[in-house]
Amino acid sequence: MLIPDNEGKACDAVVKSLEKWTGATRRDLRHPERDGDGPPVDCRLKLGTQDYAIEHTRIEPFENEIKALVAFRKISRYVKSDIPNPFPSSAYYELQLESDVSLPNGKATRNRALNNLVEWVRATERCLRERTLGRFLLAHNPRFSDDCIQGTPDGFDCTFALLRWPNAILIRRKPGDLRFRFNYPDDLEPLRAERLRRAFSEKCPKLDRCRAEGARTVLVLESRGLGHTNFEHIGRQLPMLLAGREDVPDEIYLMDTETELWWLWLMKRDGDHWPTVGMPKWGPNYEADRLPTQGTPKRIRDALGLDKLYTPCLSGWAPATFLEKELEDSTQG
Repeated sequence: MLIPDNEGKACDAVVKSLEKWTGATRRDLRHPERDGDGPPVDCRLKLGTQDYAIEHTRIEPFENEIKALVAFRKISRYVKSDIPNPFPSSAYYELQLESDVSLPNGKATRNRALNNLVEWVRATERCLRERTLGRFLLAHNPRFSDDCIQGTPDGFDCTFALLRWPNAILIRRKPGDLRFRFNYPDDLEPLRAERLRRAFSEKCPKLDRCRAEGARTVLVLESRGLGHTNFEHIGRQLPMLLAGREDVPDEIYLMDTETELWWLWLMKRDGDHWPTVGMPKWGPNYEADRLPTQGTPKRIRDALGLDKLYTPCLSGWAPATFLEKELEDSTQG
């Protein structure tokens, strides 16, 4: 499965942060959605005497993003396996896929379409190479120019574009290299806001039923790649999206699971929203000598200067980091 189910590990990361914040250790962990015991949220547990209810949802910056990214990864993997890389050329190539990319249903039909795409890439590369050579012979200087051909190979309903930069070295690329790019929609803000609004409409009522039972409610938003659904965008949109709702969770987190190093951002705690409010005070049991970046490998902390960046005044609202392999699936057991 190219897009894994990270629900349990994301919840575990949040619980670890709550344990750090409260100084209490989790107990009485149960899974109402799986077991049919109470409002169907992902996790219920206690920290000290306080009951917590946690609900996880994956968010997309636009409709069908996850499906499109699965198709993108399958296509890029297939093309890489069949196309000679590098091409016999001094140029740099980029195969671009749009956000509506999809694969046909059925294994045989899908494989035929992928074979057609490979042949289209081969033929298009030859055409681009010959076209650039012709321009050069006509005294056109191709050193900094780029060239592009679009097409829809048989079996696909979406458009592909193969770009060629004649001199790879000038743009610090390997000559003949072929890479892949997923093009996100130009205007993501309204699309992102609509996806978040739908997530709140689906998840907040379940959490609110838990609040009526005395639980503190937590919503975990998971995103794969904060370059497009990041904490700044969501931080700006939260007050508007939550205005007027009476079932707003007590805490909202955003977790980026794009790489093996996961980043967890606290977006809302009670009436405070990041980044428009000051940082909260230290909790009485918070370990002042342990930075939120301690889960990050030292080589990464040193390279990014994280230990210098995250000073104690940022506790709680600074991003916590977790290696995926160190997290447990808290929805199991």
